[in-house]
Amino acid sequence: MKIVTVNVPESYIEAIKKLIGRDGLYPSRSELIRCAVREFLIKELKLANNMAKYNEVEIEDFDDKNFVRVPVETVNERSEPVREFRTYKILKRLEH
Repeated sequence: MKIVTVNVPESYIEAIKKLIGRDGLYPSRSELIRCAVREFLIKELKLANNMAKYNEVEIEDFDDKNFVRVPVETVNERSEPVREFRTYKILKRLEH
């Protein structure tokens, strides 16, 4: 296994503490996070495999300092899942 460092909000840590330990559902934070990531990946990979289309339009000279592209899942007229991208202007960047 590889070690991965992530930053999470304090409220997540408090919730995780309630789910681990002798009386919890998981033996450790690591196991809880592994389970959560596994479930997320299974769900996302199933969704990706079911995608009928993937509409990604190349944008020349995309200004990634002022704009961000966000994937959005929709359904087309044949009830097939379609992933498209919406472009949003960045109004304010959060500093960490």
